[in-house]
Amino acid sequence: MTTMSIGIEGALTALDDAYGAASLRAWMEQHRDALLKHLDGRRINWRALCEWFASAGLTNAKGETPSIRCAQLTWHRVGKWLERRESRIAERNAHAQRLEVIRESEKATIETETRQKREAEAQEKAKLRDKMACAERAAEWQRENKARVEQDLHQAAQQRAANKQARPQIRPTPPLPEPRDGDALLVYLDLPKIDKVSDKAYLPYDPSLPPVLEGELEQKRLLPFNFSDLPGYPSHRNYDYEFEWLRDVGHLLWAKHGTTETMTFAESEVFRAARNQVPGFWRDISS
Repeated sequence: MTTMSIGIEGALTALDDAYGAASLRAWMEQHRDALLKHLDGRRINWRALCEWFASAGLTNAKGETPSIRCAQLTWHRVGKWLERRESRIAERNAHAQRLEVIRESEKATIETETRQKREAEAQEKAKLRDKMACAERAAEWQRENKARVEQDLHQAAQQRAANKQARPQIRPTPPLPEPRDGDALLVYLDLPKIDKVSDKAYLPYDPSLPPVLEGELEQKRLLPFNFSDLPGYPSHRNYDYEFEWLRDVGHLLWAKHGTTETMTFAESEVFRAARNQVPGFWRDISS
C-alpha cells in the first residue's frame, strides 16, 4: 500500500471514536434537535435524563457516568458548537450564492456583449451589401446612359452625314397663324439663359395641358417618370428622357437659388436627383 492509495475515511472514523462509542457529547450532537422538538419549549428534566444516560451506558469525556451539572454543561457546549457550525454552513452557502450570482452576471454580460457584437457585425455586413448594390446600380445606370448617349451621338452623326449629302432646300419660314377662338395659345416661361441648359427648356408650352405627373411614361423608352413637373419650369413633354429633364431643371434651380435651403421639398428632391444621376452635373454647376 502506497501513501497515495490511503484514503481519509480511517482518520475521520478515528476522530469520531475519540469521544468513545457511548459518548454523551456525540449522542447530544446527533439527537439535540429531535429532543428540543419533542419537548416543544418545556424544561428538560435533567434528573430523569441522567438516570437514562446511566442505564444506557453513556459517559462523559472521562468515561464516567455524567452528573446533572456535567450533562447541562455538555448540552450547553453542544448547542454553542452546533450554532457555530450552522453559522459557518450559512456563510459558506451565502458565499457560494454570491459567487454564483457573480458568475451568472459575468456570463450574462459576456452573452450580451457577444450578441451586440454579432448584431453590429450583421449591420455592418448589411450596410456593405447595400452600398455594393447601390454602387452596382449606379454603375449599371452609367453604362446604360453611356450606351444611350453613344447611340444618340451615332444617330446624330449619321443624320448630319445624310444631310450633307442631300441638297439643301431653303424654305421661307411661314408666319405663325393668328390664334382663333378655341385654339391653344402657346406661352414661354420666364427662364434665364444658361449655357448648360438645352434649347428644349425654352420651348413654348400649352398652359391648357395638365402637368406631367410621377408615374407617367417617357416618350421613347416608355419608362415611368420618377418626378412630376415643377411649376414654373420646363415640362417633361419637351424631353425624350427624364435624365435630360433633370439636367436642365437642375441647372435652372441652381441658377435661381444657389442653395438647397431655399428650395421647396419637391425642388430639392429634383435637384438632388440631378446631382446624383446626371454625369458631370455637379462639375458643371461648380465651374
